[in-house]
Amino acid sequence: MMPSKCQEWSDGGLWGYVVVVSAFMIQVLVFGTSQSIGVYNVEFLDYFENSAATISLVGSINIGILLGAGPITSLLMNYLSHRQVALIGAILSSIGLTCMPFAPNVLYMYFFFGFLTGLGYCLLYVPSHVLCGLYFERHRSLASGIAKSGEGFGSIVFPYIVYMLIEKYGWKGSFFLMAGLSLHNFVFAALLRPSPKQCECDITISDTTKKADLLNTENVELKDIKSENIHIRDHFENKHLLCVKKLDDVTPDSSTSKTLSPYTVNDIDTHTTITPMVVDIVSKTFFFKIKDQLKKVFTFGFSVFFINNICWNMGASIVTLFGAEFNTNIGLEKEDATIVFMLIGCGAFVGSVLGGLLGNIACCNRIAMYIISNLANGTLALLFALPFLHNFWGLLTLSFLWGLMFGVIMGLLMVVTADLLGEEILGYGYGYLMLANGIGCSIAPPLAGLLLDVTGGMVPGFVLAGSITILGGLLVVLIPLQRRLYPTIGNTAGNPAES
Repeated sequence: MMPSKCQEWSDGGLWGYVVVVSAFMIQVLVFGTSQSIGVYNVEFLDYFENSAATISLVGSINIGILLGAGPITSLLMNYLSHRQVALIGAILSSIGLTCMPFAPNVLYMYFFFGFLTGLGYCLLYVPSHVLCGLYFERHRSLASGIAKSGEGFGSIVFPYIVYMLIEKYGWKGSFFLMAGLSLHNFVFAALLRPSPKQCECDITISDTTKKADLLNTENVELKDIKSENIHIRDHFENKHLLCVKKLDDVTPDSSTSKTLSPYTVNDIDTHTTITPMVVDIVSKTFFFKIKDQLKKVFTFGFSVFFINNICWNMGASIVTLFGAEFNTNIGLEKEDATIVFMLIGCGAFVGSVLGGLLGNIACCNRIAMYIISNLANGTLALLFALPFLHNFWGLLTLSFLWGLMFGVIMGLLMVVTADLLGEEILGYGYGYLMLANGIGCSIAPPLAGLLLDVTGGMVPGFVLAGSITILGGLLVVLIPLQRRLYPTIGNTAGNPAES
């Protein structure tokens, strides 16, 4: 018996690897550019002569929107394909970067780099990463980890590239070249072919003429239309939850005095009556879906996971946005400070692949690994405050180890989300998780900038980063604790071996 097309592609197939490479390259460009803002901050402080808190908002808004607009992106992916959403993101981010050299003040940067470029990057990042999870089943963790390692690789190469471009062309000229690099996102976005699992959702209408006749013949009752169980074909490429809806799934509001089934199309004016009623029903059904979606997504486990993501993103955003400035403040030369900062990206690259490999081992408890990586990442952030490590080799080692633990967290993120929610609502769950990431990245940098202005040093900011990350890791302990105290059927989050 020949395998079906879905079965042939059930765990990625050839195009699955193309999607992973595309997602990897998108994350190289997206996070490489966003996290290089720490190098730009040194230039912005001299050029605009504003406070550290004011300047830090440029990168904070960018990262916050990049991650926080996840639910908006998930909603768009219900109406447009992953490819179309990513292409829109490529357009917005290219426009934002191109306008940056003309910035007359910091407020201008808040909009074009913070909001516009951040939104474009979110529309690029979320579809590419979610699509990797949809292509693969057995190797989802590894595929996600490889794609996520693009963030670390971008953080390795881009800070030094930005530093060299600034040295040669100034910060304004460098932004033109960064905008040119971002145009490559159009190519990678175009390669985001719909997941083969959608062939399970594509229901072809065998007789469209019959459907049209049913809708337009004057003496056909609507209840007869319902009895045909017409399947409405999804017009979009990537409806990854439910691609097919039956007409009899749509139930009128019980409070409405008019019901559809007793009437015939001949009894009422189809243009003036049926259409408004259908629009009203669809709008009400939409809000019911949102309510049902929130109920399904925000289980106890995911709610704890959501808060945890706010915490560790607060810590990570402080280290990545203030890392280059911290290195220069303790006395390192700009080039040495940039090299040390690059080691964070190097560690994140290795850690993302390592996290993906660990998450793919069936006997490993993913939640336990995730907790350990959070605690280790927070502890390493606290070590930045120790004076005896404030030298080139001490910071080089510390930056690599911090990046390594950060990468492991990122490599486990998708697979832990899938364990907590299941594949069916993975896209929605990851979108809300991005919102948590955005909240954390928006809150922390201004706080760290304020601490810098008040205390005159960056050590308090790194103490805050480490403490909040450790707190977030300890919160995740509630998930296995709740499962043990109140076991529920099928609750195997974090440890697939238990299933």
